[in-house]
Amino acid sequence: MKKPSPANSGNKKRTVAVIATIFFSVLLASSASYILTKDYYQNILTQIHPLFVKTTEYKLLHPITGIALPGNLDSKLDNIRGGIQSIASTPLAAGTVTRYAVYLRDLNTGNWIGINENDQYDPASLLKVVVAIAAYRQVEDQPEYLSTPITYTPALAEINTQLPFAQPVELQVGQSYSVPFLVKAELSDSDNGAVYALLNSINDQELDKVYNDLSVPPPNDTNSVGYKITALEYSRFFRILYNGTLSLDWADSERILEDLSQATFTSGLVAGVPNTVTVAHKYGEHVDGANGVATSVELSDCGIVYTPQPYFLCVMTQGNDPGTLANFIAQISKFVYQKIST
Repeated sequence: MKKPSPANSGNKKRTVAVIATIFFSVLLASSASYILTKDYYQNILTQIHPLFVKTTEYKLLHPITGIALPGNLDSKLDNIRGGIQSIASTPLAAGTVTRYAVYLRDLNTGNWIGINENDQYDPASLLKVVVAIAAYRQVEDQPEYLSTPITYTPALAEINTQLPFAQPVELQVGQSYSVPFLVKAELSDSDNGAVYALLNSINDQELDKVYNDLSVPPPNDTNSVGYKITALEYSRFFRILYNGTLSLDWADSERILEDLSQATFTSGLVAGVPNTVTVAHKYGEHVDGANGVATSVELSDCGIVYTPQPYFLCVMTQGNDPGTLANFIAQISKFVYQKIST
């Protein structure tokens, strides 16, 4: 066997050294990538947790209402988040919108994004959805309740007259109405008289159970003034209707969503999408002021947009002019629709 020359031997050693260097570099890179990937997914997993019913009459079970997922897992949604912030920068700087919150959730994948989604707002008429759910749950517990006529009394009419900035009621004093009629009136037309009549006929336990089952803090039983809710919390009411995961008959969930899809308020979410797109939504408006002059307005519009990729969008706002706030919500709705539909 021919003995290698010193030059060839040096080349061989350098080749081995290069191969060894590449091998260990790849190994280290793979190890680093594994560690980073492992840490990334471990971080995600720590953010995934079940949502339990906070209180029940039971001692030996712990019911689950859903799974909390971390946001910003979808790059497409994350880009939408940045676009919404750009839209909001001008009215925020101008002071026409003093603050806002957005919660957007893909209803097929569960991916979501939020902007100030944990900020609290006065829900106002948004809570009429909760009343509708409680009414139909009472129907399931007491089937006769569905056909029980409910009278709009003078005492109920008096409640609305005592509220500043309250919208006029379409119900007639002394007239009786069915539960489905009142639910539709309070959801589609946001009629205050309808919700007062329903609240006067629904067991308090039914209302409390809706909040408790979804781990949403309920209003005070005796005084709901000052009650606040977040866009993230409010999303749960629509998600359980869409997914049929609450102890509510699917036909009743469908009926509630159908009533919500016929809402007469069209200046917010609906204004941002084509008129061929179904939107099941509820708006709420809270006005602070004195002597008939508004000093601060909170306007929210939240609901499901039924595109081929259906999504839930909730926009909560605060400012001085409801028209400006509605237009702001419509701009965000339009941007989200265009991005998700393309």
